[in-house]
Amino acid sequence: MLSVPAPAGAAPPPGHPPGAGPVPAAIAGPAGPAGERDRPARHDARYLRAAHQANMAGIEAGQLAGTKDVAPQLADLGAQFVADNTQLDAELRRTAAAVGVELPTKPNRDQQVVLGRLRDADGDRFERLFVASEASAHKRAIRRNETELDRGTEPEAKQYAQESTPILQTHYDDLRALAAELGLPRPG
Repeated sequence: MLSVPAPAGAAPPPGHPPGAGPVPAAIAGPAGPAGERDRPARHDARYLRAAHQANMAGIEAGQLAGTKDVAPQLADLGAQFVADNTQLDAELRRTAAAVGVELPTKPNRDQQVVLGRLRDADGDRFERLFVASEASAHKRAIRRNETELDRGTEPEAKQYAQESTPILQTHYDDLRALAAELGLPRPG
């Protein structure tokens, strides 16, 4: 059986007598004594934080769509974003907790700037800004998911990326269709 030296000054795990030599790997595991967990890879932690911030921004943008004088289709899409991003974020929070990632409490600075512009806009201006900014955000989120699937090491984070991608793609496709329907510039 593989043995792992105990860190200096560390107490042996229960059932392993003091001074009995290295702790068997079956007890220690890759992160040390039983009950400890390796920190998630930096990439996975960054991914989960960024996805959480995107969810928070999407929820707020969708809520704003419901408060503005806009086409009913856009208000409906905003409500769908709120519902979907709320559900996605609940799963993301569970995933982050499972892998030990602390999440931020608000969207990032760029997202806050866009949300401020959305708050200040009305009517056609809001519609154009909402479609353009949300399409861009969804495109980034899909690319971020693809990168996580390619480079991520935490199975839970990769599973979240896999499961959230079709929802993000549907949102993006809906934004493009809405732009065409409302006669707005079609996002690329």
